[in-house]
Amino acid sequence: MTERKSWASSLAAKQSHAIFECLTHNLLMLLEERLVREEAIRDEVEEKKQCGRTRSKARKSGTMKRVEMARNFINSAVTRATQRTQRFIRWVRVRIYQRVPWSESVARLRELWTLQT
Repeated sequence: MTERKSWASSLAAKQSHAIFECLTHNLLMLLEERLVREEAIRDEVEEKKQCGRTRSKARKSGTMKRVEMARNFINSAVTRATQRTQRFIRWVRVRIYQRVPWSESVARLRELWTLQT
């Protein structure tokens, strides 16, 4: 998550590092899916940002309708398959070291993920 270099220069160490990075990413994906499924919260802030980026790109290229159709299909199949948001990663880091009940942690994440209207 913050690691940029391998711990050592040997091939085995680099492979181990890559495996740990993949495991961490997969665990974060599973946690995020659990939060959506069991706690009924989703990252509304990121969804809004994504929507804005898509509209901006479409306006520049003049293909708004086609982009919207493709976006709806693609996003329904795979949403952010390769990247977790920095906001989510920071929340996980803090919650790992704090000794607070799960419900309090989820309440804090709900604040971070919910659009303030």
